[in-house]
Amino acid sequence: MIKIYSEQDSPRLRYILNELFHEMHGFDIELVFDVEEFYAIPDDCPKICYSQEHIGNSLWIEPNELLFETKIEPQRIEIDLWEDTAYFFRTGKDKSDSIPYDVFSAAFYLISRYEEYLPHVEDQHGRFRAEDSLAFKNNFLEEPVIDIWMHKLLDRLYSLFPKMERSKRQYRHLKTIDVDNVFAYRHKGPFINGIHILKDLLNGRTNLATQRLKVIFRLQKDPYFNLEELGNTLSAYSADTIFFFHCGCYGKHDKKVWLPSYAYVQIRKQLAKTFKVGLHPSYRSAHSKWIFNTEKNILEQHTKKTITCCRSHYLLFRLPEDYRMLESLGITDDYTMGYSNNPGFRAGTSLPFHFYDLESERASQLTIHPLAVMDKTLHSNMKLSATEAENYLLGMANKVRKVNGEFVSLFHNENQTDAEGFGWEGWNDMYKDFLKKSN
Repeated sequence: MIKIYSEQDSPRLRYILNELFHEMHGFDIELVFDVEEFYAIPDDCPKICYSQEHIGNSLWIEPNELLFETKIEPQRIEIDLWEDTAYFFRTGKDKSDSIPYDVFSAAFYLISRYEEYLPHVEDQHGRFRAEDSLAFKNNFLEEPVIDIWMHKLLDRLYSLFPKMERSKRQYRHLKTIDVDNVFAYRHKGPFINGIHILKDLLNGRTNLATQRLKVIFRLQKDPYFNLEELGNTLSAYSADTIFFFHCGCYGKHDKKVWLPSYAYVQIRKQLAKTFKVGLHPSYRSAHSKWIFNTEKNILEQHTKKTITCCRSHYLLFRLPEDYRMLESLGITDDYTMGYSNNPGFRAGTSLPFHFYDLESERASQLTIHPLAVMDKTLHSNMKLSATEAENYLLGMANKVRKVNGEFVSLFHNENQTDAEGFGWEGWNDMYKDFLKKSN
């Protein structure tokens, strides 16, 4: 049990302490508001003093005002480097029994996505842009800073209170697969396939036109229809793997199929027997409760499972409305918290946390699982080769491993093909090698 003294109480304070200590590290905590009661706590009991003055034998953190406010407004933030890690909200001095920054307020600012409630410019899809984030502007987006802060805080607590129990948190690599498009050629309909064949022929790409025709006439396997092979690759990691299936209709941003596919229904049902499955809601369902629920019902009918987790297509979500919608529809876990164009830790942590609704000052039951890196980001935005991408992935995984965090990677089935014309040669073998090294 860790005793924490504070001069004030607030929903924000209770939320962030519960997330940092109990949810992330398994510690029981108790808030104390009476000075005499705090003084009376035995010296060998781990204690944190979160007040303007250092009281008793405890780890001292002087508070910023953020956790005791009830409004949402721009914060004055200055970034410092302390032992090579970015910190902000400096409030004290660095001593063996103190932390010179209000890490609780700083963690709350990042985890609550405070800055996404403030006025900002959205990208073409209505998303908060990575380049507008505090982390990107100050070069710590690719560091799980909250996990690092807590690692250092706990080390100081262990030093002050040698008998206290240790965090039981262990490193985990969570593998996630988004199935946006299960067919490259089949089930697209004669019009779409005809247009592409004509374009390929007119541009001298007869090899690609031939490849498409062979697949259509069942002379060759469709390059994207590799879910069975992916299942075999991931079978050794089934407890740490989730498949997210797109169940929406065809559209500009939803490159699924025109025609229903019995084979796709069957492979979803088969994979659901071995792996956890979730919904990959379509682009048009992002802000529509009715469409989202329809797609959720489709996946539940096909897999015969209650669907409680999801990751939005295009990583598209809006705070706080969309998370409120997920919670109302029975979704308990969301895996969308990441940036499409930049790898890193959007909420400052690699670890799962409960969503905090800043507008209603309420801790939600919806658990957010931060996404660290996506294959398309490495390939299309960073222009990395398969070898370079593997080295980058392992580097990110090692950062998370050092703080016993949870490394969430995202790959797409359609990018696990060596077929000509798709530009992903070598990534299938790289992924298999990465899985072995990152566990």
